[in-house]
Amino acid sequence: MNKIAVRDFNLNMTLLGGQSFCWDYDGSYFYGFTSARIIKLKQGMDYWHWQTYPVLNDIKFIKEYFRLHVKYNKIISVISKDKYVNRGIQQYPGLRLLKQPFCDTVISFIISANNNIKAIRKSIRILSRMYGKRIKVDDKYFYLFPKIDKLANARLSGLKNSRIGFRAKYVKNAARCLVASGLEKRIDKMSENQIRTELINLPGVGDKVADCTLCYGVALDDVMPLDVWGRRILSTYYGLSPKLSYNAMRVCTRTHFGGYAAWAGQFLFEYIRHNFRK
Repeated sequence: MNKIAVRDFNLNMTLLGGQSFCWDYDGSYFYGFTSARIIKLKQGMDYWHWQTYPVLNDIKFIKEYFRLHVKYNKIISVISKDKYVNRGIQQYPGLRLLKQPFCDTVISFIISANNNIKAIRKSIRILSRMYGKRIKVDDKYFYLFPKIDKLANARLSGLKNSRIGFRAKYVKNAARCLVASGLEKRIDKMSENQIRTELINLPGVGDKVADCTLCYGVALDDVMPLDVWGRRILSTYYGLSPKLSYNAMRVCTRTHFGGYAAWAGQFLFEYIRHNFRK
């Protein structure tokens, strides 16, 4: 395996939290899957041992997926001025944001609608076994996240067998639209609003799923996805009226968190999820 120096990166909290549903930990290694790569990781004190499959030694993928270029300490210094976010930083040091493949992210968060993390993870694994490519890593077999064209061409009855229920039609139809529009290939030349507009037009995608995609699949630092709990946090702790529209709340987070609303939101999400959702 390869070795890379990495500091201030909490793999457990980052990979097994609510931003990605495609990671597992077996007690020694983290294993993750996307539509392009299987990733094997082991965390040391200030370094990782890592490997990618089926393409070996793909350091470019590792650096981009884990966003290793970000100035993490600068981000923390900006958002820690907020006392509620600071509680999350103190409890979960090293929590990071990922940049996952765009289409994987869209489909994952369509599946997340009105769903819990355990069920989402299970459904995505079934879906991957059904439609993803099988890859051997050491003595184990893993499955890539399904390519978007495979989902677009899948039978609706087959998709339902992955236990995604009513979301099956949205997954299929959104996949067909993504294939037809070629959106993933165009996003680097598009503005945030242009991408959001096209996302909102996809079947099964509303404000929250669009913002999850912008945050976790496009890596926009100032986009905080707002679910019911997120809106409740802003109302309870930040004094925003619960009657404010989703867009109005989004604008407030962008201003308040100094351009790093996505990072602040992740700390708030994990803090609330572990301390108040019981």
